[in-house]
Amino acid sequence: MSKSRLFRYSRLDALGVAVIPFQLACFIGLALAYEQLPWLALVLIAPALFALSLQSSGANHNHFHTPVFHQRWLNGLVRVGFSAIGNPKTPHNIGHGMHHATPQSWNESSILEMLGLKRPLHKHVKAFLMFIPESLGLKYLVFLVLLRVWPVERVAAFATPKEDERKVAVKLFERIKQPTTMRAAQLDIAAWIALRVLLCAINWRFFFFYFVPVQYVIEMLRQTENYLQHWGASDPFDDTRDSVSCYGRLYNWLTFNLGYHQEHHPALVRTGLNCPGCATSCPPTVARCPSRTTSTCRCSIPRWRAACRLVVPSCRRPWTKPRSSPEPCSRRP
Repeated sequence: MSKSRLFRYSRLDALGVAVIPFQLACFIGLALAYEQLPWLALVLIAPALFALSLQSSGANHNHFHTPVFHQRWLNGLVRVGFSAIGNPKTPHNIGHGMHHATPQSWNESSILEMLGLKRPLHKHVKAFLMFIPESLGLKYLVFLVLLRVWPVERVAAFATPKEDERKVAVKLFERIKQPTTMRAAQLDIAAWIALRVLLCAINWRFFFFYFVPVQYVIEMLRQTENYLQHWGASDPFDDTRDSVSCYGRLYNWLTFNLGYHQEHHPALVRTGLNCPGCATSCPPTVARCPSRTTSTCRCSIPRWRAACRLVVPSCRRPWTKPRSSPEPCSRRP
């Protein structure tokens, strides 16, 4: 715990919160400068927007599992901020919590399917045309109305045609329909829509001809990232071996150590910049590459590495598949 009166864990969490104004400034600045930017610059900016999406996802993930402020209203304000720059966080976070509680195997899926490369072109066109009104919040507004007039089971059947996913959808909508959660979801959706309306008001060409297409591609890439975090797990139904970790320094620096995925799963260990969970608990051992030996778990930025003292396996490949049962881990003095 932090001695700060403001931050619950560490003052370093201010960097995660700073993602919100930084990305708001990036989006608004890009909308203002859109007409002056050459097409090559716009193409090169698109990967940077994907990196910003990863950054906000990692910061929000840490804030969801371990809210960074002592004051509840400040944590709520941060949640609304992350909703504006990403997706409405109340429904997203409820779904993420169910992901932890609902075992699922990703090993039978194909990365080509996740990337949409197996989808026919006409389905891509149809999905993109539907994504345009979704980008202005139509989907969320429709579900808010339906939750008022329809029973939860009917809303779940409308949202999820697959029978095996319907029970999870029912639980999701039941949670959202609770009065306190519904108010939080409405605030998040309002913030999400407000930013998009603002961008559209600044420059509608930027919004429809650049922001929306880039966001559509980013959504597919994010689905692929989620797939890679679980594909190859040795036992998808054992929370100590149900996912995959990435120890790449650039990825973890960008996402506030979101790469320590398998270490996070069993006990929902905090994976922020200062890695307090590494100092108090042992993550499961992950399969190591024959060419490397175990090395100290290190945070991405050198000045904060001392906070991570736990010995975990490392690997040259960015994605490491867990293949064996957890072994006892040890700490260095």
